[in-house]
Amino acid sequence: MNNNEQSFVGSTDTLYRLNAGEQLFVWGFRSMAHHYKFGRPTTEDLRQVYRHFGVGDAICSLDAMLEAFVRTAHTPIEIHAPACPCVSTCERFLLRCVSAAQSADLEIARHQFERWLPPPAADWVMAPTCGPGELFRAAGLILPMRNDAPAPLLDTMATRTWPVESRTLH
Repeated sequence: MNNNEQSFVGSTDTLYRLNAGEQLFVWGFRSMAHHYKFGRPTTEDLRQVYRHFGVGDAICSLDAMLEAFVRTAHTPIEIHAPACPCVSTCERFLLRCVSAAQSADLEIARHQFERWLPPPAADWVMAPTCGPGELFRAAGLILPMRNDAPAPLLDTMATRTWPVESRTLH
């Protein structure tokens, strides 16, 4: 295992065990999901927090990534509330996508996205996924490429609809 690799096993079950860059990304993605679902926080509120860490422009990429999930996902993605200390398996896979993109391992990132998105959407989402990776790296927020994948998700191409009270967002 090289210096940039860390293990998923036992290390990412709570938000507080992630490094600062990972925590910021997960919080931002969760907050953007809540913005889509509830209208708050506003994108300007999110941008202000990200600006504090020198990555304010990453909000546009998060918005585009989430839009891909909202419009094209064939499988639900479990996203917790912004302040929830738990990290879902889906969120760990999402971190793996972004850390792979930050490390320029685009094939791994694209393959991970196919768990939720059809192939054309997985191709499309790669551009906005690279954005946060580059911005985070420039700000010194390295997202480690973990050597062990979290427990596998069921691969399914079945289209699903999610009620407003869906447990995929808690």
